[in-house]
Amino acid sequence: MRSIIGLTGAFGSGKSTAASFFESKGYRKIYLSSFLENEAINRHLRITRKNLQDLGNEMREKYGAGILMRRALESLKDEQKIVIDGLRNIGEIEELKKEKGCVLLAIVADKKVRFERLKKLKRREKLTWELFERLDLRDLGVNEKITGLQTAFCIALADAYIDSNSTIQDFEARLTKFIEIYGQQ
Repeated sequence: MRSIIGLTGAFGSGKSTAASFFESKGYRKIYLSSFLENEAINRHLRITRKNLQDLGNEMREKYGAGILMRRALESLKDEQKIVIDGLRNIGEIEELKKEKGCVLLAIVADKKVRFERLKKLKRREKLTWELFERLDLRDLGVNEKITGLQTAFCIALADAYIDSNSTIQDFEARLTKFIEIYGQQ
């Protein structure tokens, strides 16, 4: 039976760490943001969170709210064990839930913990607290349209939740327990 884990959570919560953990357990990993990063490159845009948020909203507006999930599932149609990182819109969850063997896992962490983690990353723009707060509110869905970012709603719709505020060892132990409970091995 096919096993699909969808990951949601605010940015900096630990979704990518969870995705890499599941990958180490035999899951094929894909990031929904990879489709946005490719589009940014094609348009010669700098890869920043704001640009990716704008592109995601534009794509959902043009092609439907579940476009990123449809692309991910299509690209991995022959895979049996999949982890999909970065569900940020209810349409993506709706597409995920059409698949047998799927589960939506929310990774949650305190705001200050997430900010400290993100400050250390060199992946995208340098974050100040003010920029982080602005992007975080948008990511969570404040003042966003139905085709926009809705991470808070996605978290609320999750089948399971894992707190990632502690050590990496504690987080991995919780992820292992998740696999045991949901039979995703």
